[in-house]
Amino acid sequence: MTQNIFCGIDFGTSNSSIAVASRTQKPQLIAVEGEHITIPSAIFYQKNSSEPSFGRLAMQKYMDGEEGRLMRSLKRVLGTDLMETGTILNGKSVKFENILAQFINYLKNKAEKQIGAEIKKVVMGRPVHFRDNDSKGDAKAQNQLQEVAQKAGFEEISFQFEPIAAAYAHEEHIEGEKLACVIDIGGGTSDFSIIRLGEKVKNKTNRQEDILANTGVRIGGNDFDKDLSMQTFMPKLGYKTTYGTKNLFVPSSQYFDMAEWSKINFAYNYQNLKIIKNTLVEAHEPQKYARLLEVYENKLGHRLLAEAENSKINLTKQQTDEKVLSFISDKPRIISRQEDFNQAISEDFAKIEKTVVDCLKQANVQKQDINLLILTGGSTEIPVIKTQLRCLFPQAEISEENKLASVGYGLACDAVKKF
Repeated sequence: MTQNIFCGIDFGTSNSSIAVASRTQKPQLIAVEGEHITIPSAIFYQKNSSEPSFGRLAMQKYMDGEEGRLMRSLKRVLGTDLMETGTILNGKSVKFENILAQFINYLKNKAEKQIGAEIKKVVMGRPVHFRDNDSKGDAKAQNQLQEVAQKAGFEEISFQFEPIAAAYAHEEHIEGEKLACVIDIGGGTSDFSIIRLGEKVKNKTNRQEDILANTGVRIGGNDFDKDLSMQTFMPKLGYKTTYGTKNLFVPSSQYFDMAEWSKINFAYNYQNLKIIKNTLVEAHEPQKYARLLEVYENKLGHRLLAEAENSKINLTKQQTDEKVLSFISDKPRIISRQEDFNQAISEDFAKIEKTVVDCLKQANVQKQDINLLILTGGSTEIPVIKTQLRCLFPQAEISEENKLASVGYGLACDAVKKF
């Protein structure tokens, strides 16, 4: 029976999901945390404990002040030197391969418990490019993800581009034939595909001739968190203020480290603390700059960036968002405006838009030829992004169901064809 059951796993930078299928049953998304079919890609290692917590529970334990280490955006480690060097957890050196495998194994166990059977076959989702303009790094990242899946207990592993998986998920509801452009803006990457979809082709085992083009860029929702943090949060911590007799800007790298999920834990080091303390002595706005020191000394980076992420989400529905950073001693007040956010992400979105246009050129089609626009990934909810995508494809019908889990579902659809 196990041989006839397989799954698709969308291991995302921000959120993950798993769907199971068999030769006789349609794919179904698994509730991986309570009733949720998606889980934040987060792990919390409590001090002096060998058992980590995952997802929302991991983030809650960290926010509640439990001692330990929170890790997010783990997918961005794939293809980098960090996969070999590893990190220190509770005083022991641990490889990132083992950390990622723990998270994938958590998803696998959740699915197996729900269906009451072991799963040995998986289609893993992957971005079009793990690394921009780095074919060797890209291949290395996929090989590392394969090793992670094997360590998690899978024996037969296949891969599919995430935007293609999203297309398969949406294809179930399509009548007739469509030329679709898939826009998948995830946490760490933005990926695009041009694909023919429809009733006549959806049951084909080999869909290669229907896939006209794939492109991608290593920009996603985490970069938008960073953009907003640098625009509205970091100035309250002294960013772009000056110090010393020469009126130099305070060092900036410590701010950028605190604004990127995958770098926060590595930023808490003696060198950064020394730079901040020395600069504070000569800071022209010491009250603001002292907040940065407090963030570093008390390891508040994840809490700070979580507030920026929450503001980003709120700004998809409202013009302004106000935060009081109560975890910093003088409780600074931050006001983020939608217009400021739009400006902050404009450069990153311009790169995304260029990559979409490159996909059209690669497919040798015009934007007016696209009659279905499939939007997936939480960042496609950002008003300015959705508006500009509508302008780019004014004639296309828009499909945007189940944005956070459509890739996982589509990977299970692909598993049915492959296994």
